[in-house]
Amino acid sequence: MKILCIIDSLGSGGAQRQIVTLAQLFIEHGYVVEFLVYHDAGFFKPLLLEKGIKINHIVSKSNIDKIIKIRKFIRYNNNDIVVSFLDTPNFLACIAAIGGKSWKLIISERSGNKQRFNKRKHRIYRWFYRFADAIVCNSERSKQMWFEFCPQYIKKIITIYNTVHLQDISTEYIPKRDHKLHIVITASYQYLKNPIGLVKALCLLNENEREKIKIDWYGSNNISSYGTKIYDEALKLITENNLTTIINLNGETHNSSNIMNQADIIGLFSEYEGLPNAICEGMMIGKPIIMSRVSDYDVLVDNKNGCLCEWDNPQSISDAFSTMINKSESDLQIMGQESIKKAKELFDKEKIMKQWGELFVTNCV
Repeated sequence: MKILCIIDSLGSGGAQRQIVTLAQLFIEHGYVVEFLVYHDAGFFKPLLLEKGIKINHIVSKSNIDKIIKIRKFIRYNNNDIVVSFLDTPNFLACIAAIGGKSWKLIISERSGNKQRFNKRKHRIYRWFYRFADAIVCNSERSKQMWFEFCPQYIKKIITIYNTVHLQDISTEYIPKRDHKLHIVITASYQYLKNPIGLVKALCLLNENEREKIKIDWYGSNNISSYGTKIYDEALKLITENNLTTIINLNGETHNSSNIMNQADIIGLFSEYEGLPNAICEGMMIGKPIIMSRVSDYDVLVDNKNGCLCEWDNPQSISDAFSTMINKSESDLQIMGQESIKKAKELFDKEKIMKQWGELFVTNCV
């Protein structure tokens, strides 16, 4: 069976990470996989090429030219299954299905942003989703939003959680290295990821607490329409408040599993998310979690494996830091084991592959 995976680019975003992870899982289970992209960002390109996965890059002169070329490619590529991620790729895949098709089209919803359902562009896109056979959400929260705003598609909608593919881990974990609580965040520098709120929360810690915490943020500016604006704003705030020894803003990394393994805690402070890859990976590695109340937070985190906070309340984030700073090394390790237990129940790759496999062969709606 041949699967064509469609996404805008192979940049370092969460949706890109997940579709690449899925492609590897499909390959492991005997499927033939190709990719179709139309932007040049190639963070994950070496990983796909290493697995022998063909990457087709459509270059277009205009949006109309893009639609025509992608429709033609999809219709003549002899696919059995087409899987697309993100709004515009979903729209383009649905356009290709107009007039009948011989393949099954599965589009995948990746966002937890409720406001987007009211935007004109997305209302137009969603009209074309009638040509898809299934709509996959990666969280129950996202699925419920679809039920609320698009009840006409209820029979098409299914939730399949992200699977987690960890790199080989070679680093050593030393609890509270240098007597500090080490927190790692892997997220692009966008306002919705809330780096500004995080820095403001650090400003609220007392001097003693600041001496006991160290944060490393790893991310890219490339996928942000604001360019480096958010990064620059956060860096300025860090400098003005003498936090340069407490928080580092780093570039994107191919080595996230090893970096996470060295941390005491994995953090996420977003305004909204689909299902956050960083949290899933951190849990599977065995790390306590601090996260804002986004996505299926009530399934991912409780007081046994972490701490929740409000993204738009720096004091709430600061309180979460204070709580975790006071945890002993033993407490952190016990919480990490709880994360692993949850992760194995939620993100087991064979369980996830079974769900996708069943979706591939079920009758179209």
